[in-house]
This record gives sequence, C-alpha cells and structure tokens, in this order.
Amino acid sequence: MSQKFHIRAHRSLSRRKFIKSAAVTGVLSASLQNPLWSFAQSTPPKPSQLVVSMFGFNLDFFEKNIMVPFKEKYGIELVYDLGNNSERLAKLIARKDNPNTDVVMMTRSFAYDALKQDLLLPYSAKNIPSLSQLPSFAKDPFDDGGGVAIAYTPIDLQLAYRTDKTESPITSWRGMWRSEFNGFVTIPDMTGTFGPASLILTAKAFGGSENDLEPGWKKLEELMSHLTTIYTRTSATITLFQQEEVWIWPIGSFGFGSFDNSVKAADLPSTRIIPEEGLATELNVTALVKGRPEANTFWGQKYMDFLLSEEVQLRQAQDQVDSPINLGVTADRFSPDVAKNLVFLGDQIGDLLILNQEFLSMNKAGWIERFNKIRTAS
Repeated sequence: MSQKFHIRAHRSLSRRKFIKSAAVTGVLSASLQNPLWSFAQSTPPKPSQLVVSMFGFNLDFFEKNIMVPFKEKYGIELVYDLGNNSERLAKLIARKDNPNTDVVMMTRSFAYDALKQDLLLPYSAKNIPSLSQLPSFAKDPFDDGGGVAIAYTPIDLQLAYRTDKTESPITSWRGMWRSEFNGFVTIPDMTGTFGPASLILTAKAFGGSENDLEPGWKKLEELMSHLTTIYTRTSATITLFQQEEVWIWPIGSFGFGSFDNSVKAADLPSTRIIPEEGLATELNVTALVKGRPEANTFWGQKYMDFLLSEEVQLRQAQDQVDSPINLGVTADRFSPDVAKNLVFLGDQIGDLLILNQEFLSMNKAGWIERFNKIRTAS
C-alpha cells in the first residue's frame, strides 16, 4: 500500500529551530533505513497475513486450534503452504532470493538442511516467552547452541498391524518380513520423516547397526516385491489400512489418533507396538524464514510463541494432533485413551533412537538415491 507524505515548506528557520528540525529529520532517515530500529519503542504494524509452511495432515484441527484463535487474538490471517518435508524444502531453496514464506514447521532433519542452506533466521527469545516452559532440548534441537529452530512436538515411530492376520504377536521390526504379510506391507519413503529411521531399525533387526547399514539395505531390497506401496502421506496409508489393503506398517505418532479412530470405525482387530529394536524418535521444529520483511518476522515470532503456548499445546494434544513439548502439559491432564496416543518426553530424551543431524545431513542424499534404485529394480 502506497503512502503520501505531505511536506510543508518554511521560508526561514532560526538556528535553534533548524537544529531541532535537522535532528528530527535524522531520526526519520534512520528509521526509514532501518525498520527494525524504528520499532525499538513500539510494536511493528501487523501484516494482513502470515504464510506458514507445514504438513498437510490434521488440517481441520489446525484451523480450530490455531488458525481461528490466532486471528481472533492478533487479527492476522494464517495461510498454510502444505506439503511433505522434501517438497517444502525444495520450495524454500528455489525461492531463497525472494522468499514468500514467513515461518516453517518441519521435521528437525529437514530444518537442519534448511539451516545449512542459509534459509533460516535466528529468533529473538524476548519475543517468544513460551520458551520458559520448554525443556532444554526443545530450545536447541540441532545441538548447536540454539537460537534458530524450536521443537514444538516430539514424534515417535511404532508398528501397526492387523492382529487377526498372524498367529503370534509381533514384537520386532522383523515382523514386516513374515510371509503372512506378503503383499500387504507399506514403508515410508526415504524422503519422509521416518525414512532414515526405518533403514536403521531394519539394519538393527537383522544384525546391523547405525554404523553398519548393509544388512538393512539387503532386507529392504528383499521386501520391495512384497510391498503394497511406499508411502509419503500418513493419511493415505490410514485409508489403505482401513480398506484392508495394508496389514502392517510403521506409523508416526502424529497419526496415532486418526489411525485408532479409523480402525475402530471399521471394526478391524489391530494394535500398535514399540519394536524391540527401539523407539525411533524425532522432533518437529518451527523457525523463521530469512529474507522476509521485519514486520512479518516480528509477528512470525508471535505465531511461534502461540504454537508453543500451554493453551495451544493442550488443545492440540487433546485432539491427538501433536504431542506436547510444553512442560505445563502433562499426561495427568488427559484421559487414558488420549494419553496412550501421545508422547511425553519431559525434560530429557533418554535412551531413544535419535539420529545425529550432521550424520543424517551428510548421508541422506546417498540413502535416497540408493533407496530409489532398489525400488525401481524390484
């Protein structure tokens, strides 16, 4: 929106008036040259909207719990740019010199890639008071001193399966290779949130480790011919399970609520288990995009603070959308049926399978290439 400035001409000025006028002009000039400085004593004007890059899952709950109340509180409309991690990271890279996104919500590993590409902007802690209610690891999800991304929810990976399709219970990741499940298995794409973790759990299940992935690659190659599909969207896979086209699959905790409701509605005998190889855990994080107007950056931090607040975290957890990271939202605030679908990490990670971000960043491209080769060859 253009603004017109009306300047009144003065025929003469006393020395005192000239000095005072010059000082005011200098302040105005500095303000125009440095918008952030000009807001030092005031709040930046509100943009009409903020663009947030996020996952395309549970959108009805995001609208109810975040979009509508955020607009009611601040008068700013939230516009979501939807897609999986890799799609949205590619968009950010393509628009690096002319970004149109204010805030990102991504899995930690993809946000780390964005950081390495110089796409993210450090936040100001004073603009995000909810930080005081977060555990230490949430404030420093990259283990690099913090200051750029903030974890807003923990997620873990379990195995879901049809209990009526096998004679004995599943306890291990190896269950996906059982003959009774041939043709009814799906696994996450390597570009997805839990693609790398699935590879590592496969390696561990068949005698390998994080440092010896060859057993995992061999077993994934063997499994390819028995897959229904390779999934990139949890919502679509829940539908396949409900339609009885999938009997066993790795599922992230962000889908537990939808999965349980779907199988209950379809009356399908099913369960979810933590495999004996370990609980793979990740963090979804939020961060500012570099190169946006100062006002968008300021109000983008208000969005981040809103997302991390106890009130919003409680609503999202109650609807089984996101597990809480805010320490004020504890398990005793939920019914047992809701709490069982949430992840409560508290103030420490513990003995969980969490990938080192530098290790993942160095190897992910090669893993994706190899994964695509074996899926094409099958």
